[in-house]
Amino acid sequence: MDSAEERPLNGVRVVDQAEEKGELCGRLLADLGAEVIRVEPPGGSPSRKLPPFHDGTSLFFAVRNLGEKSVTIDLESAAGRGELERLLAASDVWIDSHLPSHLTAHHLDPHDVLARHPHLVITSITDFGHTGPYRDYAASDAVIVAMAGLLFRSGVTGRPPLLPPGSLAYDIASTTAAFATLSALWQRIATGSGQHLDVSVMEAAAQTSDWALPSYGAASARGTPYMETRTGSAPVYTMYPCADGFVRVIILNKRQWRAMRAWLGEPPEIQADHFDFLLGRMQIQYDILDPMFSAFFKDKGKLELATEAQRRGIPMTPVMSPDDVLAADHFKERGTFRESDAAPGLRARVAEGFFAFNGKRLGFKGRAPAIGEHNRDRIETRAADKPTTAAQSRALPFKGLRVLDFGIGGVGVEASRLFAEYGADVIKIETRAHPDFIRAIFGTDMNPSFASSSRCKRSFGLNLSTEAGRKIIHRLVAISDLVIENSATGAMAKMGVDYATMRAINPRIVLASSQMTGATGAWRSWIGFGPSTRAAGGMTWLWNFPEGGMPPGSGAIHPDHLAGRMLAVGALAGLIGRERMRAGGHMEVVQLEVIVGMLADLMLKAALKPSSVAPQGNNNERGAPWGVFKCAGEERWCVITIRDDDEWRRFRSALGDPAWARDSRYATAAGRLAARDELNAHVNEWTGTRTDREVTRILQEAGVAAGFMMYASEMPADPHLVARGYPQPLEQPALGKTIFEGPAFHATGIAEPLVKPAPGLGEHTREICRTLLEMNDDEVSKLIADGVLEE
Repeated sequence: MDSAEERPLNGVRVVDQAEEKGELCGRLLADLGAEVIRVEPPGGSPSRKLPPFHDGTSLFFAVRNLGEKSVTIDLESAAGRGELERLLAASDVWIDSHLPSHLTAHHLDPHDVLARHPHLVITSITDFGHTGPYRDYAASDAVIVAMAGLLFRSGVTGRPPLLPPGSLAYDIASTTAAFATLSALWQRIATGSGQHLDVSVMEAAAQTSDWALPSYGAASARGTPYMETRTGSAPVYTMYPCADGFVRVIILNKRQWRAMRAWLGEPPEIQADHFDFLLGRMQIQYDILDPMFSAFFKDKGKLELATEAQRRGIPMTPVMSPDDVLAADHFKERGTFRESDAAPGLRARVAEGFFAFNGKRLGFKGRAPAIGEHNRDRIETRAADKPTTAAQSRALPFKGLRVLDFGIGGVGVEASRLFAEYGADVIKIETRAHPDFIRAIFGTDMNPSFASSSRCKRSFGLNLSTEAGRKIIHRLVAISDLVIENSATGAMAKMGVDYATMRAINPRIVLASSQMTGATGAWRSWIGFGPSTRAAGGMTWLWNFPEGGMPPGSGAIHPDHLAGRMLAVGALAGLIGRERMRAGGHMEVVQLEVIVGMLADLMLKAALKPSSVAPQGNNNERGAPWGVFKCAGEERWCVITIRDDDEWRRFRSALGDPAWARDSRYATAAGRLAARDELNAHVNEWTGTRTDREVTRILQEAGVAAGFMMYASEMPADPHLVARGYPQPLEQPALGKTIFEGPAFHATGIAEPLVKPAPGLGEHTREICRTLLEMNDDEVSKLIADGVLEE
């Protein structure tokens, strides 16, 4: 991106003190145009010591701090704290991830800082938030993955639950924190006032646990069982071996199945009509389909198979390693990676980032900084905005915004949900001819997944295949602020609502789009679902045990929820930029590049040293013992992560310093890593006689990062989630009682999110026609009779 003026957050200044948790937040804001100043202690940020490494340089730090500046400030001294105060006075946002006790000890309690700098948006990102019984718990990304409900579906029974690669929970929380920060900045446009945002990594990650809480809530209310077993990729997101690896095949509808059947040569044993449906095929999955598919795929390459399958309209993707991703033509054609300096003295192909705006990439603005590289730079002071209201009361920031939601599945609908629950009038555009498949996937118009993602919205039934329908949508575009869509490439143009058309109608409209593989590149026409992108983006290959083989898989739809939040961040940045640029714009987030971006440090390591990145399973080069350990009881597990020598000593003490732990080989991190298998075996013996909660309590009392694996059925009564208002019971029409996911952050200026039911299809058609389009009842009735409108 050459023109700084085209970045929507140009002119925003951010002070970034996030350490590991939430560290991607500042990078996202920098890519969108903000000036981000990384404040580090004189010896450098602790995250500079986090793996993966290349020649001693932390790639974790590098990719999450691209385009930022670095200044060093000693907060242990009064002079250093005064220097930080002056910087905050000249800034818009302060991001911090330290515990409340640390901030108070350094005279940086967020409420006190806000009193001194009332214009400042203060974003606190901590593992469990600033309140609740777990607020002082020690944690790691792996611990949060377990406690937030992201682990119980991962892997297969008979083996331990499998931790995902990368820093999944912390990067999800970074994205949520970026959305929260921009929401507060949007609110500040009207009020001039800053506020404190309390972002919980646990709740941010829990929001992406595939609607586990509402699904359990609805099942429990009906008295039916809710499946909480690990089934890997089966039976929906199946993988099969082929000549050079593996492919993932996801066949959900009749058209896809008939195309697959024809490709196989129409075998007689799979011709029955009831096999057109997923439940019918599941009856023959293991005995007939798996052997048939495996035999058909075994002599063909993964790219050959995926290319031909996609040509036939079958959602198939290759299971790619990081080296495969770096070599793929699609990513080269799209410019997903850029040859650049990633850190001082470190040059390679680096993942560009997550956003494009008006057809141009919003990639990173420069390499990660050296420690204190910008200490001598003059930070321009400026007068802070003065509050425009005498006393700011908590309010919903998006009240008055109108959003048209063309979302389907789990991406667009999740993005628009965030706007809806924080006050926007979100109108879901839908038709029974081509319904959102998440609405109709179980054969009815309502289910827990759809209800969660479409809460607080209005539904407008409209057939856009008609000329009259297109005229109506153009009238809505003219009075709206934002359009969100994740349809197949080219679908919006076919419906007459491409960006060029909408911009001509309403120059201030912001369009936020998210396609699976993007509008350009060799795979631009490929179709698929969240797990399809995991396979093609390198994540599925890495989400495996060290011995390799076919990855066990996970039933999660990741990255759909995360991509939806990333899309919401981009959309909101576009709206903020509109206030400065006096024009809308087109923001794009490619789902496949969300996967690549979240694995950017591992991709960078593979680029610097090919074949150096491999599956780690539940191990981590950061320390040992580390992983998922069996506890007393059926399928009870906990995660324990020993990150340094001090934590090891506390761990030994918590266990009563057993003889095996006093082995001199375990005195250093290197020694423990070398002996991690035997160490993990000792730990398994200890945890195996204790409950998951008992292990968590004992180790947390010693300050050791450990936590139980949370099931969805345990969320409604979890004391921390309850204390923070996360479980939200609701009566959903056409479904009954369920429990929605609550907020991921609390704020002093932003009101708690709305919790209202999802609409029936076309439920608000007449209301919207009457109040927004000024149609009379006879006119609406005729359009309904003509098949243009639906109710």
